[in-house]
Amino acid sequence: MKPGQKRRLEAQVLALLRTPMSLEELHDKLAPFHPGLRKATLFALLVRLRREGKVVYREGRFLAGAVEEENV
Repeated sequence: MKPGQKRRLEAQVLALLRTPMSLEELHDKLAPFHPGLRKATLFALLVRLRREGKVVYREGRFLAGAVEEENV
């Protein structure tokens, strides 16, 4: 995947994740725009975005947004 395609995919993922979605739901929404996209590739992108704090994973669903810090 070319760098421009990666940035476009990332932007589409973040836009779609304004509402919580599972990996399968997200892959189904993106498949028409990225026919060769594999779930493993999408999952790797979601993991990277989670590490960067752009995506939260909660109750089996991904959601765009900053990671909320809990007071201990």
